[in-house]
Amino acid sequence: MSNERPVMPKWKALILASRPPFLQVTIFSVSLGVILAFYHVGHINWLYAVLVLLIACFMHLSVNLIHEYWDWKSGTDNINVNAMRPFTGGSGMIQLGLVSPKEELAFGLSLLILATILGLYILVVLPVVRIPLLIIGAIAVFSIIFYTGPPLKLAHRGVGEFFIFLNFGPLMCLGPYIVLTQRIHMEPIIVGSLLGILTTAILWINEFPDVQADAAVGKRHLVVRLGLEKARYGYAILEFLPYIIQILAVFLGLLPWITLITFLAIPQAIRNVRICFENYDNPKKLFPANLGTIKNHLIYGLLLILAYTLILVIPINPYLGS
Repeated sequence: MSNERPVMPKWKALILASRPPFLQVTIFSVSLGVILAFYHVGHINWLYAVLVLLIACFMHLSVNLIHEYWDWKSGTDNINVNAMRPFTGGSGMIQLGLVSPKEELAFGLSLLILATILGLYILVVLPVVRIPLLIIGAIAVFSIIFYTGPPLKLAHRGVGEFFIFLNFGPLMCLGPYIVLTQRIHMEPIIVGSLLGILTTAILWINEFPDVQADAAVGKRHLVVRLGLEKARYGYAILEFLPYIIQILAVFLGLLPWITLITFLAIPQAIRNVRICFENYDNPKKLFPANLGTIKNHLIYGLLLILAYTLILVIPINPYLGS
């Protein structure tokens, strides 16, 4: 068997290291923020919409790269024998020798700086909503730098999951909405939270195969702290909680009743939870749940987008009791 290093252009390896397929979670949250803005005010500035999407995508890619650098630094990705790449254990680009750790870090910081510059432009041209946007941006930058970076190492302290939910959920949906409407509204916060919970579920199930390597280097995220057997229940909660919240929000008149079309995704969630409960300690057999959790987010997000699109094109009364 050959031990030769794979051949790949540096630029391609860096792009793969940033794991662009996971941009799904960012694109959906931002897109729903844009759709909600259009739904509420009837018009939007498409240039700002594109800029916000670029900012969010650059930040997402940057955290993947910076996080992977610090995971290499701690050693967890180097000793992870259960990695199911690209879902768990990092991209593997460093381990394959295709990029150096410092190159990944430099690329990640460059994307973060670019996103920050674009964000500052938004702040300059929209002074009316400068404070809330500044807060959202500051939380995002703080999370990117300290998710696994010292001295805070948020993921090591068992709060990384919360910051994933916050940034890829309510803030990711609310930010575009504020930019495009110049105001704050509860609906993008709720919609973003639904997607944020399912994004956290992706992280949660991906932590299962990494648990031994992460524990060995002191990366004590919630799955490490709970143990695999108990962590199954946390995963089940994350997969089903959005539906419970959605029912409550619809009956309270906070979300349109047509958004309940997302319940078509429940069979996928049930399948994921069943696989997790049966194979939580077997990374290879758990893999369909890793992939299925991303699929569940995809189906759920597409159905939410479809629901709001139908409201825009069909004259219906979307809220109960209104």
